[in-house]
Amino acid sequence: MIEMQEFSKLPLFSGNPETECQRMMECFRAPLKSFRPGETAYTYGGGGETVGILLTGTAAVVKIDAGGGRTVLERLSEGGVFGELIAFASLPCDSVSVVCETACEVLLLPQEKLTSTCGKACDCHRILIENMLSLISRKAFALSERVEVLSCRTIREKLLCCFRIFAAKEHSLSFTLPFSLSALADYICSDRSAMMRELKRLREEGFLEVSGRNVRFLSEHPFEKADLCAASLV
Repeated sequence: MIEMQEFSKLPLFSGNPETECQRMMECFRAPLKSFRPGETAYTYGGGGETVGILLTGTAAVVKIDAGGGRTVLERLSEGGVFGELIAFASLPCDSVSVVCETACEVLLLPQEKLTSTCGKACDCHRILIENMLSLISRKAFALSERVEVLSCRTIREKLLCCFRIFAAKEHSLSFTLPFSLSALADYICSDRSAMMRELKRLREEGFLEVSGRNVRFLSEHPFEKADLCAASLV
């Protein structure tokens, strides 16, 4: 069972008192489902008009193309939201699913309850819609960052572009990767072994230090402070 105090901590319900969150949940009658690692929690284009919230665990939004190639589009942690309502696009020829990386608990909200205001036009529903728009905006921004990285031609360029973005967010030449090195290879759409070889070259050339998920640039070149500040404003 979900603890009552948890709803107001979710990004989708942020700003609403817990009592109002509980009242909305009673109205939504949203089912809670549990999934094992490797199970599919949601398939885009499957006709399910729901919005999912990841309460526990981690999952990945995975695209399988016609040739069987697998691309991780997004990684979801606790509080992550998914579903057609907040998807950017879904190509008919491709399969896009939410696959659980660990054991997960998912709350499924009926889409019509989120998009239709209640008869009282209450503040709690207004805040809910504002939160949804904010989540869509953040996903669009994350997508633009991913496009910037994938537009680079070589693994080296992709790594440096990716690291510039992460460094800009920290306003520092030192930062912690938000995921593992294996996940980083998925993020830049590269073979992990090839990526590790390029990371080794960057270390040997004195560009950076890497220890686990911790990365530190050893020089401001080619990441001048002005560039970091400019990138953080994009």
